[in-house]
Amino acid sequence: MAYARRRGSTWSARWNTRLGNPAEKGGFQDRKSALQFGEEQEALERRQKNTRPSELNVTLKDFIVNVWKDLLDVEEQTKLDYERSINTHILPVFGDRVMSSVTPAEIKKWSIQMKSGSLDGRKPLAERTANKHVDQLASIFKVALQNDYIHKTPFVDFKRKKPKKINRVRPLSFNAVSDIAGSFAPKWQLLIWLGFYTGMRPSELLGLTYDRLDFELETIVIDRQLSRSPKKIFEDHLKTSKSYRTIRFPRVLQALVTEHVEAFGLGPEGLLFTNRNGNLWRYKDAAAMYRSNVAPFGIPKGEGLHQLRHAFVSTLIQLGGNAKQIQDWVGHEKITETIDVYGHLFPNSLNELSEKLDTFAQHQSTLRPERKMLA
Repeated sequence: MAYARRRGSTWSARWNTRLGNPAEKGGFQDRKSALQFGEEQEALERRQKNTRPSELNVTLKDFIVNVWKDLLDVEEQTKLDYERSINTHILPVFGDRVMSSVTPAEIKKWSIQMKSGSLDGRKPLAERTANKHVDQLASIFKVALQNDYIHKTPFVDFKRKKPKKINRVRPLSFNAVSDIAGSFAPKWQLLIWLGFYTGMRPSELLGLTYDRLDFELETIVIDRQLSRSPKKIFEDHLKTSKSYRTIRFPRVLQALVTEHVEAFGLGPEGLLFTNRNGNLWRYKDAAAMYRSNVAPFGIPKGEGLHQLRHAFVSTLIQLGGNAKQIQDWVGHEKITETIDVYGHLFPNSLNELSEKLDTFAQHQSTLRPERKMLA
């Protein structure tokens, strides 16, 4: 609560900022004027409208550490993703800069450098990846603007061209999957086949426990996934509500699982997979092993373990599966996601559709007597 106190021949106003720090301004001729000023400042603080000159000079790093990170209300995995982006790509360039001094031109230059690989000799980033880092920085500046640490964000006038949407899904053939599985030590070959025969997401595969397998009903219950945080085993919940699902447990996969468990047993919490030491096999290590093993086959690294999910979906499409069936099986929140990612794999012949339409029309005409056209 604001109050005033005498300082020699003048009065000083004191109040608390929205960060809980005390603030003071002196030089008032009487107590009433000082108290009124302090109350006004507290009112502004409550509306997050007051900004002291020192706050306008805050560096990006200080703002992230002292303000932004405490305002995050996201899942642990999302926090880890933000942390990697910030520490690896944002702070090395802008960390020591006063936020109000960053310009749109500098952000544009940074974006180009990330994509060209001219930034400290780093490898070029895909346009989509570089844009994610730019969006991360923009969100930080937005929070700073909302809380009056800056009067204008450099992203107001920042424009970037939208990347052309290129469908990068290149499904693996069955033979390619078989070769990849054979490149793994026997202890981890099941991971490849489980991904191919179920279409589960990588973290769902690594978090699958034996008690979720029903050999009698031939089903697999997917209701959790391995956490990428070293602080816990499973994530608090799955990606979306549609991710919670029960899928079929193919008999060929049942046999592979039985062989695997007999040979290697189960890990902590009944997990099917463990690392070399018998502990949790985290996504980072599994993905690194996959990328290393597929390199000799000349297979692009882009999708990593996700390639197994794509291979599964492409196989379902070849077998006549429709978009709705695939959406339910792989756990897409909306069918538009299924179409956007895999639509190019579905048969799409206008000539075939035209022929079917002609056949339909001819069939319908045989079912009803001829009718004269109305004049």
